[in-house]
Amino acid sequence: MGKRTVTVTGTGRAAVSPDVVRLDLRVGHDAADVAAALAGATAGITTVGSVIREHDVADADIRTLDAAVNQRWDNTGTAVGFTAQQRLAVTVRRLESVGEILEAAAAAVGNALLVDQVRLDVSDRSDGLRRARDAAFADAHDKAEQYAALSGAQLGAVLGVAETGAVPVFAGREMKVMAVAAAAGGMPVEGGDLDLGASVTVTWELR
Repeated sequence: MGKRTVTVTGTGRAAVSPDVVRLDLRVGHDAADVAAALAGATAGITTVGSVIREHDVADADIRTLDAAVNQRWDNTGTAVGFTAQQRLAVTVRRLESVGEILEAAAAAVGNALLVDQVRLDVSDRSDGLRRARDAAFADAHDKAEQYAALSGAQLGAVLGVAETGAVPVFAGREMKVMAVAAAAGGMPVEGGDLDLGASVTVTWELR
């Protein structure tokens, strides 16, 4: 007869304070031919990169995500030119400068600038994930003890552990306003707590 076992999944969360903002910025340019469209998009994204660096963002925190060229059509289905786009991923470590950066970039390239994402994040998740995993294992252990008692047994040795997820979850109920030292009209940054979640599946022997 094989061993009696119980397998449960536990979840846990740990609150951390965001210390960086991740920006995904895109610059597009329309032109009659591919070369001109690419040249315009390149010039625009280069300008945006220069503006970002002027706000004390390090080269290591600026990364090209992708570039694309697509043909444009009018409402009759006639080809009228091309649109080139280039995207940058930017990590801003001084949260209060986000509004300044976006304002300066928009002033430099106008409506060619598109902001695909502004996301709060944590530069080092290791401590938060460790606490979330501790909480997930404790949750699994509590469930397993309950199931063991219901089956008239006791928990024995752990036979297997598998992490089934570790993801960030924004805790909207705990958001609070960050002070932003930007000019009037600057984009405010919402700070507050960011929850890191973990999920673990554990198998115990039943004695």
